[in-house]
Amino acid sequence: MKLPLKISPCPIVEALLEIRFTTVIHPDAVFGLFYNALKSDFPKVDNLPILQIPDALRATDPNLKYKPLYKISNKDFVVQIGSDVFSINSMPDYFGWSIFSERIFDVLHRIEELKIINSINRLGIRYINFFEGNIFDNINLKICINDEGINYKNTVIRTEMAQDTFISTLQIANNISNKKQLGSIIDIDTFKDNDLTDFFRVKETLINDGHSKEKELFFNLLKEDFLSKLNPEY
Repeated sequence: MKLPLKISPCPIVEALLEIRFTTVIHPDAVFGLFYNALKSDFPKVDNLPILQIPDALRATDPNLKYKPLYKISNKDFVVQIGSDVFSINSMPDYFGWSIFSERIFDVLHRIEELKIINSINRLGIRYINFFEGNIFDNINLKICINDEGINYKNTVIRTEMAQDTFISTLQIANNISNKKQLGSIIDIDTFKDNDLTDFFRVKETLINDGHSKEKELFFNLLKEDFLSKLNPEY
């Protein structure tokens, strides 16, 4: 299947790359070094609400362990930083993979030069797409009970799918509110959590491959007649 370069209107409400890592320095020093390396392009700094939770609780709660603590930003991109995680978000708008990936590789190059990362534990590329109406009417996915389809009222589906050396967590839900508008989301987190020893040497290949897997899954979900209504450009 030939994949579109883009569709219009763009349904992407969030696009991000997340890296989880271990470091050779004290965790409390990570943000300062990251910020010094990136502040020329990301001048705005914000503390995130999770900082109000005590360190001991954050360290022992698996749901909080990889949450970022600080946010630095400019008008087009946001970098969120924790003691063992950072992410690069394209927001509030998405300008396409070419521009987004250029920013990703620039940030990663600056972080690599700090020489404070000991190992990369997880690479994730996540896209959240919002559609008006019930997306289950327009995707190649069917859930049956005794061979009879369901009506997908207030439905949330989550599954993991292997895609070569990546795994994609796929979440689809309807009756979701976005800016006071009711609709549906397709949320795909394509990740790799092994064989990342040489991450910085092969980062562009790995990240481009992960993006391709996410994109393939997304467009394979859409029915052809629905895709044709989204003004695909090839």
